Amino acid sequence: MSNENKPKRNLNYDALRQQLATRINEQRIITGEAERLAYGTDASFYRLIPQIVLRLKDLDEVVFAIQCCREHLIPFTFRAAGTSLSGQAVSDSVLIALTDDWRGHSILDEGEKIRLQPGVIGADANKYLLPYQRKIGPDPASINTCKIGASRLTMRVACAAVRRKTPIKPLSA
Repeated sequence: MSNENKPKRNLNYDALRQQLATRINEQRIITGEAERLAYGTDASFYRLIPQIVLRLKDLDEVVFAIQCCREHLIPFTFRAAGTSLSGQAVSDSVLIALTDDWRGHSILDEGEKIRLQPGVIGADANKYLLPYQRKIGPDPASINTCKIGASRLTMRVACAAVRRKTPIKPLSA
């Protein structure tokens, strides 16, 4: 069935935006055409213009946004840095993007483990581990811009490892 013949759902983005604005600062609910257009691409060649972009600052906002989308039956997509080469960081519905508030980290067990929030950039995680002569793996070309949240989802198994100059040792989650 072609897209033209598919029945279109009547998605009420205005009602969703109003509900989101009850708990999320309206400056972080992006609905302007030019701003949405800017979020319409990632590092791939795909372009989908989101109806709403949410710049969320904490877990409570993420949970609230997901609950609202579910209540309105409106699909959403997560985006960390937008470095995807495969188009998985674009949406023509609701795009949930992380603000820079998601950059917390802690080094555990003398560098044997690291706990990272999803907004930490991969290269920064390696800087935190440098005194322990460790780094996260793998080492994608986008390490200087990709965020751990997306990298972890995209390369789940590989990001569960920490590299030394010797063999790879698993990183505890």
